[in-house]
Amino acid sequence: MKILQASATVLALASTGLAGVVKRNSHSWAGSNLYFLQGLSDADQTAYINTLASDGAKVLRLWVNAQKSGACDKQSKIVNSVPALETTIGRYNNATLDALDKVLVKMAAKGIKALISPHDANMICGANGSDDPYCSTWGPGYFYEVQDAFNAYDNRLSFILNYQGKYSGKVWKNWKAAIMGFDLQNEPMAPKLSECTNGDVHGWVCGRAAHMRTVLGAQNPIKIGSGGIGGDYSHGCNLLPAALNCPQLDMISVHRYAGGEANNANQWANNARSWIKQTSKLLVVEEWGVNTLTYNPVTEFPANTQDMNSVGLPWLYWQILPAKECDSSINDDSSHAFGIQLGSGTDVSTPMHQASSVTGLQDWTGVIY
Repeated sequence: MKILQASATVLALASTGLAGVVKRNSHSWAGSNLYFLQGLSDADQTAYINTLASDGAKVLRLWVNAQKSGACDKQSKIVNSVPALETTIGRYNNATLDALDKVLVKMAAKGIKALISPHDANMICGANGSDDPYCSTWGPGYFYEVQDAFNAYDNRLSFILNYQGKYSGKVWKNWKAAIMGFDLQNEPMAPKLSECTNGDVHGWVCGRAAHMRTVLGAQNPIKIGSGGIGGDYSHGCNLLPAALNCPQLDMISVHRYAGGEANNANQWANNARSWIKQTSKLLVVEEWGVNTLTYNPVTEFPANTQDMNSVGLPWLYWQILPAKECDSSINDDSSHAFGIQLGSGTDVSTPMHQASSVTGLQDWTGVIY
C-alpha cells in the first residue's frame, strides 16, 4: 500500500513538472493558525488540540501576544487574560510566555508541533493596531532601518528563545520535540511595503535570522521562518531575494489568500513549480484561506487542499476555528470571513490526513517527522 501511494505521488509530481527537482524523503503535512489559543479556557484549549490532533494536524502556528478576558474573538470566548510581552522597550512579562507554554505542553502530548510568531508586524502602526512600543518608538519605517531598533528586537527574540517554561520546564530554544520553528515576525514589513519592495536595503531580514541562529546554535534543528514577508503574496515580497539568499534563514513562508480553484485550476501546483526553483530552503504555505463570503468552504477547502497535497506542498490554514461559542461580526473583522469552524460542515480532517500521507515536496525529516 505504501509503495502504491508513493508511486501515485511521483506520477502526480511528474505531471506538474516537479519530478527530478524535489526531495521525497518525508511526508508532507498540514495544520492551522490560531493566534488566540492561549486565551481560551483550559477545557476549550484541550478540546481544540485533541480535535485537531484527531483530524491529522501536525503543526499549529501560535503568536506571542496579549489576550483580553471577556472578548469574543472569531466567535470564541476569551477567558484568560494574557498581558503583552513588551509594553515598554526591553521590559518583558513572563506571564505572556507562560500562557503559551501551557498550550505547548498540551500540543506536545498530542504530537502537534508549534511554529511560533514572536511578534506581529501589523501591530507597528499597521492593520492590527498601534498599541505597541515599536510603533510609538520607531514606527513601521525606522523599525526596519535603524540599529537601535534592530538591537531592541534582537533582545526580544533572545528573551523568547531563552525562556524556560513555567509548565514544561523546557528552554524553548532546546525544545525540538514541541517547537518546529520560530518566525522572524508575523508578516515583516507589511505596514510599510516599500521596506521590502525596495529590497530590504538595511538588512533587517538576514540580520534578525543571523541573530536567531546564533542564539539557537548552528546545529539546532529548530527552523527560522520568514513569516510571510510583506503580508499577502500579491504584494511581491514573500520570496524576497534578501530572504532567499540569507544563509541563516531556513524556511520561506508564503501567505496567499487565493481565489476559487475552479477559476484557477492547479493554482497551487503551478506556483509550487515556480517557488521550488527559486530556493533550496524549506517552503511552506504558512497562511491561506477561503473567503466564505464568496466561496462555499464545503467544496472550496477540499479543492484547494487537493491541489496542494497533489504536489506535497505543506500548508497551514487561516484559521480552523473552535466551534462557535459567542457572537462576533464578520463586519468587525475582515479575516473572520476566512475562518472555518469545527463542526460547521466542512471536512477538514480528510485533507489534513491526506497531507501527511503523501510524499512531500521537500524533506521535513527531523523537523516534523
